[in-house]
Amino acid sequence: MTELREHIGLLLLLLLAKPLVMIAQDIEQVAKSPWINANGGITMSHIGNFSTDSLFTQQPYSMFLSGNINNQLFGVVDLPISFSYTNDEVTKNLPQPFNRFSMAPSYKWVKTYMGYASMSFSPYSLSGHEFFGGGVELTPKSNFKFSAMYGQLNKAVSPDTLGSEPYFKRMGGGFKVDYGHEMFDVSFNVFKAKDYKNSISISNDDSLLIKPKDNIAGTGMVRLKLIDNLSLMVEYAMSAMNHDITRTDSLEGKSTFLLDSRGDVSVYDAFKTSVAQSSKIGKVGATYERVSPNYATLGAYYFNNDFENITADFSTSLIPKVNLSMNVGFQRDNLKEQKTNNSRRFIYSINGSFAASKKLSLNTSVTNVQTYVHIRDIYQEVSQTNPYQNLDTLSFTQINFTSFGNANYVLQSSSKIRQNLNVGFTYQQASEIQFDDTRFIGNQIYNGMLSYQNSLIPQKLNFSSTVNYNYNIMPQMEVKVFTVNMSVRKAFYEKFNTSIVTTLSNASNSTKVVNVRLSGGYILLERHNFNLGLTMVNNKGNKRNTTQYGGNFTYSYMFNCSLKRENKKFEFEGNF
Repeated sequence: MTELREHIGLLLLLLLAKPLVMIAQDIEQVAKSPWINANGGITMSHIGNFSTDSLFTQQPYSMFLSGNINNQLFGVVDLPISFSYTNDEVTKNLPQPFNRFSMAPSYKWVKTYMGYASMSFSPYSLSGHEFFGGGVELTPKSNFKFSAMYGQLNKAVSPDTLGSEPYFKRMGGGFKVDYGHEMFDVSFNVFKAKDYKNSISISNDDSLLIKPKDNIAGTGMVRLKLIDNLSLMVEYAMSAMNHDITRTDSLEGKSTFLLDSRGDVSVYDAFKTSVAQSSKIGKVGATYERVSPNYATLGAYYFNNDFENITADFSTSLIPKVNLSMNVGFQRDNLKEQKTNNSRRFIYSINGSFAASKKLSLNTSVTNVQTYVHIRDIYQEVSQTNPYQNLDTLSFTQINFTSFGNANYVLQSSSKIRQNLNVGFTYQQASEIQFDDTRFIGNQIYNGMLSYQNSLIPQKLNFSSTVNYNYNIMPQMEVKVFTVNMSVRKAFYEKFNTSIVTTLSNASNSTKVVNVRLSGGYILLERHNFNLGLTMVNNKGNKRNTTQYGGNFTYSYMFNCSLKRENKKFEFEGNF
């Protein structure tokens, strides 16, 4: 009976939305739109592989065929169709017409949603969850804005022999009200969702995996626009969750429209505030966010909880040709000491750029992430008699540090030739420090790069060369890799181009790799694309010398067409 009432409610919403749709549909625009608009394409690739290595496992020949057609009816209904075929295996994605559809007609400040859609009220309530039903957004030329939705969030999925995760049928709805003023903004939203506990049949084993839930969540937000470009934002959210409504028949409590309080009920909260100010010097801001442990809402697919986060940021371009930005933050979890491990993270990053001249530009960045983790052994903590008793407790700090520097210099730039030189350096460190043992355990990576590019514009000829050196220090070994890359690209006409790329790599472990790639492409009648690629890779090292050859031929075709009615006659237009 309850399920029937929910269906009647959904039907009434759609019926009430129908007059809005009749108004929201810009009749004149729809009348001018083609009855059918279709566009898409098809791609076919033939791939061949051969290797002198007896352990080579790739198929000697494979073929891949894929296509897609995007159909649009009356300018509002989209019906995509796609398929793929590889050798003798076919996979299809052919949605049946009107089994899955989405419409979002609008007229002036009225916008409606029908079919499959997604809306967002707040990150703490309804946040992008897809639903099948109806929705509306009203944004008149006034201080008020209003949005609402109602529909099915999850279909009922019964457990099967393949071990698929079952789902209860879930219905949900809510609304949001916004009020904007010159000096302040206020918003309030409520979202409600509930599972149908009788929508699927589950065994005792399956009941251990999934329980029907009931949830109501709401948030309130205030943003104050203070003097001197200073703004303050405060948002507070609450979510009440009944984790198992199957137990409501045997427990005391009340069942209301808002929430069934019988069963496993928990209440969570979240808080976020930020302040920001803009001036001639730059922009500075700070944010504080706290989300209680186990905070969840049925209006979001995934949610982070049990953390406290404090961040600050600053950016400026006060000095001519210099841009500087800085971010610093601290995060910790296990707010109520419920978990067996604690973690704390300290993060900072600095980014800078300097346009020294029209030819020279410099960029640099430094990022540091330090995470402290303490794995708590509850028994040892309560039973130890001195601080030196359990020194083997796992407490360590993870360090991830990255620094980057880059310089780009334009050697020559004109309508006939352009030459460019680029130099870059990167240092990365990933390590762990165990308690008070400061010995280095981790990796250090040094990478240097020098690149030269030359473009002869009238000849449509591009040449580039890159030298790269990588030095990786690990606890048990060191690896050095020196690589040279050279490429030449030539366009003979606007529709025909070729390229050759050669890569030589030499590692300190006596491994040498030579990679040569040839490719060419041709465009016929603007809709037919032909591409051919040939590859040779020689790998020498560890007492082995193998060569792999590969070829790839790809053909793609694009089209679009439309069917419209003018002067009581159908007209067909298309580009093939």
